[in-house]
Amino acid sequence: MKEKTIGLMIAIVVMTLMSFVFMGLDIPFPSTYLALMITTNAIVAFISIILQKATIVIYEGNVNKEKNSISDYVFSYIAIGFSGINYYVQKVLNRLPFLLNKLLAITFFLIIFFQLFMIADIY
Repeated sequence: MKEKTIGLMIAIVVMTLMSFVFMGLDIPFPSTYLALMITTNAIVAFISIILQKATIVIYEGNVNKEKNSISDYVFSYIAIGFSGINYYVQKVLNRLPFLLNKLLAITFFLIIFFQLFMIADIY
């Protein structure tokens, strides 16, 4: 339990430091988490258009594996934050026929990419 709590705190600190990048776009601090998560999910969604199974395996490897150390928990929480949305969408798309899968994967990427610009437009 102690490793899990320390891992969560380290993951929050890492994600906070990375989210400060978006303050240069005049996005206020708590909203920078959302911008960071949408940006990383958009990047992973773009990669998932071509390497769908690889992104699913990487996420599952970080989240579902046996955790023995603090770094395992840190990687798990960071993977959940940075590619969690994309993982669940890609798991559903993986069951579809190839052409429909790729068409919806591209559509999902465009929607997430559009959402990123909407956040920047609000502020």
